[in-house]
Amino acid sequence: MRRRVVLVVALTLALATAAVGVWLAVAATAGNTIPTATPPAAGASGGASGRVGPAAPSASASPAAPVTADDYCYVEAMIYYRVKEQELAETLLRAQGIDAGASGFATGIAARDEDELERLRAWYLSWADARPAEPPSDGPCGGHGTDHAQMPGMPSWSTLQGFVDAEHPDAERRFAEILQVQNAGMIALVTLILEGDPHPSVAESAEEVLKQAEADQGTLQGILDSLP
Repeated sequence: MRRRVVLVVALTLALATAAVGVWLAVAATAGNTIPTATPPAAGASGGASGRVGPAAPSASASPAAPVTADDYCYVEAMIYYRVKEQELAETLLRAQGIDAGASGFATGIAARDEDELERLRAWYLSWADARPAEPPSDGPCGGHGTDHAQMPGMPSWSTLQGFVDAEHPDAERRFAEILQVQNAGMIALVTLILEGDPHPSVAESAEEVLKQAEADQGTLQGILDSLP
């Protein structure tokens, strides 16, 4: 029972962990340690806030292209989505007797997300000047809250508790269903980004995020269809 409580706490604190991670990344700029890596997948639409140029544009980013608070907010939102996805995958992989298809998918997204998170955090750093002073009340990230817990598709405590307690095949079913809902929320957010006026590099990477999320939805449905 104690182990289950610890796992649920770990899942629900994943967003807080992401927040600390990006806060430390921003703090590192004080020591002129801004990375120049280019994240290929994250973005946001332009909003009413003032635009600023990227602090450390990469080779693939347009140096002259302005960055909005929405661009920055979306990068932050994607960090939270990916951290939560990683935590869900790692929780499934700790279960016993998991279906090979589900475990293979979970292993793949855990590794994939780690690579993407490294690039997202680099972008978060280099565009720190575009960070809004307060959480936005409108636009693509409007209503997400200070810790993005209100983002579309994020699982509730009770949903996470049920997942942690689940065994095969219910564990795979809950994993797939949770991620389907989260992906649907992410797709909705990315669609808003692409309907707006995002930074050129953000627009390109957001298209990739959308393609990956839609492909994952098909894989997740396949997992559900294969379960007894």
